[in-house]
Amino acid sequence: MPYGICESEKPTTPNPFINIVRRDTFETTDPIGESVLDDASSSAVSSDDDVETSLLTGKRLYLALAGLDTLLFIASLDMTIIATVYVEIADSFSSLSRAEWTVTSYMLASTALQPLYGKFSDILGRVEAIVVAVLLFVVGSIMCALSNSMSMLIASRAVQGLGGGGLVSLIFVVAADILSERERGKYIGLFSGTWGLASAVAPILGGAIVQRSSWRLIFWINLPICAIALALVIVTMRLPKPQGSMRDKIKKIDFLGTLMFLIGTVPLLLGLSWGGREYTWTSPLVLGCLVGGSLALCVFMAIEWKVPNEPIVPSHLLAIRNVSLSSVGHFFYGAAGLAPIIFIPQWALLVKGATAISAGMHLLPFTIGTVVTSVVGGFIMARTGRYRRLIVAGSAMLAVGNGLLVLLDEKSRLTLQIGLLFLCGLGAGACIQPIMMAAQVAVCGRDMAAVTTLCAFLRSLGGILSVAILSSVMHSNVRQGLIHLATRYPFSIRFLLDVGENQSIIYKPDVPAELRVAIVHIFQRALRASFYALLPFSILLVVCTLGFQHLELKRQRKKTIG
Repeated sequence: MPYGICESEKPTTPNPFINIVRRDTFETTDPIGESVLDDASSSAVSSDDDVETSLLTGKRLYLALAGLDTLLFIASLDMTIIATVYVEIADSFSSLSRAEWTVTSYMLASTALQPLYGKFSDILGRVEAIVVAVLLFVVGSIMCALSNSMSMLIASRAVQGLGGGGLVSLIFVVAADILSERERGKYIGLFSGTWGLASAVAPILGGAIVQRSSWRLIFWINLPICAIALALVIVTMRLPKPQGSMRDKIKKIDFLGTLMFLIGTVPLLLGLSWGGREYTWTSPLVLGCLVGGSLALCVFMAIEWKVPNEPIVPSHLLAIRNVSLSSVGHFFYGAAGLAPIIFIPQWALLVKGATAISAGMHLLPFTIGTVVTSVVGGFIMARTGRYRRLIVAGSAMLAVGNGLLVLLDEKSRLTLQIGLLFLCGLGAGACIQPIMMAAQVAVCGRDMAAVTTLCAFLRSLGGILSVAILSSVMHSNVRQGLIHLATRYPFSIRFLLDVGENQSIIYKPDVPAELRVAIVHIFQRALRASFYALLPFSILLVVCTLGFQHLELKRQRKKTIG
């Protein structure tokens, strides 16, 4: 079934020619060389059964989008808000060795359930799924604020991540429900800009709160914001309800597939997080998690192919060219696009000696670039209906920008840093939404939630893998450098061991300047090695974007519910 054409998209009147010709036979080449589907063919393969008028208009639409955008902002904010202050948080529990897990647990949990949210929202309803995600996020925030141990904080961040991951994926699903493909480009561009803004503001806000108040305020501020945003969504979004009784809806849930997906995903994500940090990549525990998780996911795909009537990931989707390329593209985009957000603040902290607040400000050029091309790219898609060249240009700019990050060192001028990060941001913003749009436009309405959440999951998975590999490269190089340095400074071995646990102590005033310079150089070389390790992900992103096929964005809204 090429390009996701479902039964509801077939013409209502018999037409033997249309029934036997693949959708891609209607393609033509436009004057600028893009493969497109012309208007005649587009209307030929669509019917009134798969097209609806707008569900929301006017003030109700704008209020709903404002509520969704706010939820996206707060969920994205909390992913990295403690990335530069977890050391201060860990000090309050005297548990520095596990501090990074306050970030990792959120990322793992937010990734694990993303594909499940899409199918559950198809069965139970969009607003209901959003309410569940917000409640999980709020409960997790309260638990974080009340935590009295590092173990409780890590577990609470996982609960928070279960809700946050659902919000990030469901918001893009709902946008497809209420907006046509042309309109979606404009507003999703704004959403993508919000995501980029939150990523940059998070470390700045986290640092400011920790310096001026208690770190617990980071989590308390989520409550009123979520309450207001959720109220807007509930009041304004009166979407059609999925048909059937609650018992019938529960029967549709693929419990076996859900179980196998979690059995595969959780060990796989843990293995990626442990490898090179807690344990070596060749340790039995890490290898067991990676191999066992991968095998379980293979079993999951076999189950999805044969067993359920309502599969979490419909098998026919992966046979669609744009969907398969978009899935792979999201994986490599997550790997290439998340790394600067995580490692540039680390570079600022360790190499430039920045504070928690100013480290976040080093990301502003990246954020500005992301917001600019997200918004401009969205309006280009809305006006022209074209997105393929945005994908290729954006991925190329991101790859070049990431490749040039290896030029950064202790003596780098501010203008070079701003220019490189701005280029990375331009690339990240230009291609994030078009890659998603390429998949959404290729499927019929009933598959919209599944393909959207699948892409979101793979983007998060790529980010986790990238951060795991780059962190492993960085820590390995730091460890080797400190061991070598200990032979030159034998009387500072105790201090060098402490640096391995808490790198920020090198900027204490009592540290000899010569020793500090030597350690900073080790950090700089370790981060440069990490940036080199980022190059394959960036290059593979460019390669997979070259195969996208352009399908014209429709001005009508697909029926995605019911």
